[in-house]
Amino acid sequence: MSTSGVMVNPEVQSTFQKLSEGKKEYRYIIFKIEEREVVVEAAVSQEELGLTGDDYDDSSKAAFEKFVADIKQRTDGFTDCRYAVFDFKFTCSRVGAGTSKMDKIVFLQLCPDGASIKKKMVYASSASAIKASLGTGKILQFQVSDESEMSHKELLSKLTEKYADN
Repeated sequence: MSTSGVMVNPEVQSTFQKLSEGKKEYRYIIFKIEEREVVVEAAVSQEELGLTGDDYDDSSKAAFEKFVADIKQRTDGFTDCRYAVFDFKFTCSRVGAGTSKMDKIVFLQLCPDGASIKKKMVYASSASAIKASLGTGKILQFQVSDESEMSHKELLSKLTEKYADN
């Protein structure tokens, strides 16, 4: 339980495992707080996105743009809070390894400026509970307060910077 009293539904962890382990059933998952509980709002597969081909070629741009459009629709134009995880595929140059294909899961905590202060406080104080449930210790985490911070270019730049020389 979080400091806000919000619980995490067990489905959150089991759905996340389907994104992070084995066959990786899902490409992204959107979570919301509903009746004092973090629940899965949407879990979307690569097939549901209707994308084919090597996602590494465009560094997940097409999939990420569909993900952002989905969040925008679910949050009424970025005026509501959400949590989300996205399986980001990209390539980057690594010292001694040349160009490598990378597959990293990112956790996004969306608390847009347009959301109510109460909602932002509940999501902020409940974030530790969902992160603990997902085991996000090795997952790159981003806090997002407006749509510009969810640009593909911005996220790819941060991922490349973090993993290029590691």
